Amino acid sequence: MMTKGYPSRLPQPNPACLTAVSPVELAAAYVAAQRDGCDRVSAVAALSEIFAALPALEEALSAALIEERGGLLHAAASAPAHRAAAWGDAKRDIAFRALGVTPAASSGLRRPRDLIAAALRQLFGLEHLPASPSRGEVRCELFRRIVASFGEPFAVRIDPPARTFSFDPMSRSIYLAFAGLSAGTVLQADAALLSSAFGGPAATVAELSATIIRAALKAKDAEAAKTEEAFTLDGFAESVRKLARRLETKPYAGRVAIAQVYDAGLAEGLELGTLDEFKHHLAEAAREGLLDLERYDITGPLDAGLKERSRLRLGRDERHFIVNQWI
Repeated sequence: MMTKGYPSRLPQPNPACLTAVSPVELAAAYVAAQRDGCDRVSAVAALSEIFAALPALEEALSAALIEERGGLLHAAASAPAHRAAAWGDAKRDIAFRALGVTPAASSGLRRPRDLIAAALRQLFGLEHLPASPSRGEVRCELFRRIVASFGEPFAVRIDPPARTFSFDPMSRSIYLAFAGLSAGTVLQADAALLSSAFGGPAATVAELSATIIRAALKAKDAEAAKTEEAFTLDGFAESVRKLARRLETKPYAGRVAIAQVYDAGLAEGLELGTLDEFKHHLAEAAREGLLDLERYDITGPLDAGLKERSRLRLGRDERHFIVNQWI
């Protein structure tokens, strides 16, 4: 974007307008969009344009968002997975949600929302425009703000516009220059603005969807890094103790299955990471004497799936339960 001479007054983009997207959500959405199911290889290949998908697919399986039947992955019947007619539609809708905008399919709109217009509206904070603006409305409002930033005698009021207008050669040149282009169309200027802000191609809706999702995944990574910085083993152990105190794995007394505690924590919105990360922290807490873990024995029944998900390697031994009898 060309800001020379007006570094602080021109409209400035805010790429942080995106809401973080979960890789597991993406993996589940892709599988849900495959009506007849898909194998892991094709799922990984299709998702590779956006992120490394295999760990997310495995986590989606563990969380019962998807399931494997006959060697193929399918959306779980009870999972709140996005069921789009096609993967391209699913990507677009996830991009809308990353922008904090309800996709048209569930918003009751008579006309479909324009992803490019919505992205520019959110990126430049044009909140007073309609929730589903046209591309013309966004361009004209952005142009008004560009000209207003020049000061007198160019300044114009920035009230909500009554209508859009057609770009003439001069207004088009100004809009292109704002986008860092010396020639081209306003459509190319739109793409240049979005590409520069979100760090990827944005010439088509498909490209922009993938670029927004990649940027939102980076936001998720940044959140995870911040959470990791704030993580303390004592605090983690205390959270686990509080959870375990309220739970019971029948017919066992005084201990709760590890995966049961993990699932309960996720249901309460706790940031526990993946199941493997949760087990890693449990092992650390046990070694520090902050938690007591026990292994499964044959004195009572335990669901095979719950047992396998609860299995935690601890040295040469393994554990399946968190003790809560004296917690």
